[in-house]
Amino acid sequence: MKRGFTLIELLVVIAIIAILAAILFPVFAQAREKARQTTCLSNTKQIGLGIMQYLQDFDEFFPMSQYGGGNTNIPQMLWTGMIYPYVKSGRVEPHWMNPNFRWYPGIEGIFSCPSYPAPQQNGQYGVHYDVFPDFWNCCVPGSQMDARHRVTSIAAIDTPAEKVMMVETGVNNATWGWPYFGTWQWDWADSVGNPRGAADNARIALERDCDYTPSGNGTWAGCGMLPRYRHNRVANTAFFDGHAKGMARGKILWFKNIYIPVGLPGQWTAEGWYPY
Repeated sequence: MKRGFTLIELLVVIAIIAILAAILFPVFAQAREKARQTTCLSNTKQIGLGIMQYLQDFDEFFPMSQYGGGNTNIPQMLWTGMIYPYVKSGRVEPHWMNPNFRWYPGIEGIFSCPSYPAPQQNGQYGVHYDVFPDFWNCCVPGSQMDARHRVTSIAAIDTPAEKVMMVETGVNNATWGWPYFGTWQWDWADSVGNPRGAADNARIALERDCDYTPSGNGTWAGCGMLPRYRHNRVANTAFFDGHAKGMARGKILWFKNIYIPVGLPGQWTAEGWYPY
């Protein structure tokens, strides 16, 4: 006499399969994210090496995060375009200000992290705002305001193996992304040290571990300008000595990893030079 499964036996088997799936699916998701993190870390390393090669060709001075644009009639250039000859990766297209020039927006190739939820937005990796000065809408070549006189030497980096040069950032709420990450103490620590640099934590920065929906004009010092720990609570970082690694959420500390005490140039603002 042939005997089949009873209903109870079938339900038990289904329940066991469901329990195993519930246990294993998060593990599979973490494994997939780990693979994406590895790809992203490779991107971070290659970009960091491109910056190091740029330094060797330009007397150990870092590129600006950006220059031109605005009312200058100088086509905007991002740091991603300045290191393009060394990495030969990413999209190249006619410049949005002048089609006779090429535009390197920092999209695709090694400038695109596979876990980034807005792949057509640039600024997925942000460089140190104080070391890579921002000269948007500035300056007239040859004048006292010439941006070439305000770049930073690698000699200004006191502990290059500990200072973060570049980090993954969140999605900006605009069609474009910021080319740098914020470095101000009040956007990292919950208190301001006295003397300057005495406070060292990352509580406030962790509140901006987020992604916006790209739709507005861009929020200053928001998700798109601070680290995003999108790889199982890990963010990939490149350091000023050239090495790259993943940093767990909360481990990037302002005083230890961000703050640079001396040797930085001023930043250009609408009111003039802002000295450090």
